[in-house]
Amino acid sequence: MTSPYDISPSVVPVGVDPNRASIARVYDAALGGKTNYAVDREVLDAAMRVHPGVAELAWANRNFLTRVMRHLAGHVKIRQYLDCGSGLPTAENTHQIAQRFDRSASVVYVDNDPVV
Repeated sequence: MTSPYDISPSVVPVGVDPNRASIARVYDAALGGKTNYAVDREVLDAAMRVHPGVAELAWANRNFLTRVMRHLAGHVKIRQYLDCGSGLPTAENTHQIAQRFDRSASVVYVDNDPVV
């Protein structure tokens, strides 16, 4: 399966195996992101055969993040965040949501996936 988002082997980051799926890239694919490979989309397709609502779950998760950040940054006025298991950057990231409400908000991202 090919996609306009397939990354050329010459730009694959060091230590990344584009032939082995990464859960962070599968999640990115479910959100319609561009930071994934054919193998990640194949895993997503397999997951969707078992549970057709996988992409909707990914979007529900992302929408929940947006609602929580709107509350914490916009109403509670928290300015510092720790995003554990952050995954790959995708639209919108935690800092982008928080900074919509407070430009001084800062986020530390943590993940154990070397791709991230």
